[in-house]
Amino acid sequence: MSVAAARLPTQAMRIEKVKEHIGAIVTGIDLAHPLDGATRKRLYDAVVENVVLVIRGQEHLTPGQLQAAGEMFGELMEDQNRRYLVDGFPLISVLDNRHLDSKGQPAKVGGNATWHTDHTNQELPPKFTMLYAVAVPDRGGGTSVCNARDGYEALPDDVKLRIVDAKTENTLISSARMKTGNPDIVKAQLASTKPPTVHPLVRTHPETGTKAAWFHKAKTETVTGMSPEETQDFLQDLTDKITQPQFCYTHEYKKGDLLIIDDRASLHKAGFDYDHSQHRRLYRMLVRGDRPY
Repeated sequence: MSVAAARLPTQAMRIEKVKEHIGAIVTGIDLAHPLDGATRKRLYDAVVENVVLVIRGQEHLTPGQLQAAGEMFGELMEDQNRRYLVDGFPLISVLDNRHLDSKGQPAKVGGNATWHTDHTNQELPPKFTMLYAVAVPDRGGGTSVCNARDGYEALPDDVKLRIVDAKTENTLISSARMKTGNPDIVKAQLASTKPPTVHPLVRTHPETGTKAAWFHKAKTETVTGMSPEETQDFLQDLTDKITQPQFCYTHEYKKGDLLIIDDRASLHKAGFDYDHSQHRRLYRMLVRGDRPY
């Protein structure tokens, strides 16, 4: 048996659920080495089943090894924010509380501290978002994920009836949020000539057939029949209904954690509750998805 084969962690891997409705933790594997097909399938299926999966103990990965691990879950796509990328790896973007904006000033942080799913303004938004912990504060700064599939199922029938056929118009940032949004994103939206991307407010998971409430409030210009301002209020109310504690999990990072979110069945948000004199740095990869329906 070769050394590489001996390191295949099929027997050592453990997947343990965190909560009934959401979350699982993986231990006993090393993503620096190739995984066999059965192990890769177990990991993929665990993301879909649990909505969010955390693979622990990967603090030694190089960017190349991290990208190879991400590619096990599908074709990686470019992040639409091209300002902050890992050197030499354009498919790995960097989330860092020490970034500078286009004017050389400390970038505004906390923009992702509200519930959302990624890149809804794109025709083919990501099916998975992956976050790899490079530097973490002593406490706080976790990522919260909500099972929007079970959250949708728990909605009152009249609410489900109201939203099941609704459409959203998606841009880089809603006109109702221009005054409070990230200046770089606002500038890009004002310069854009691209029409809004229309998606269903309730999407069907292409692998399980289940439905989930699916939206990014900051990027939603309108919901069917509503003004931009009404849309923001409506989506906040819907968010409050879906993000019940039993459907949510907040992952407090350890260095080397790789967190994988099934964007087709979830909302997530970044934690802002940490000492900002401490460094928080995550690498992000996105796996290309299908057109929502």
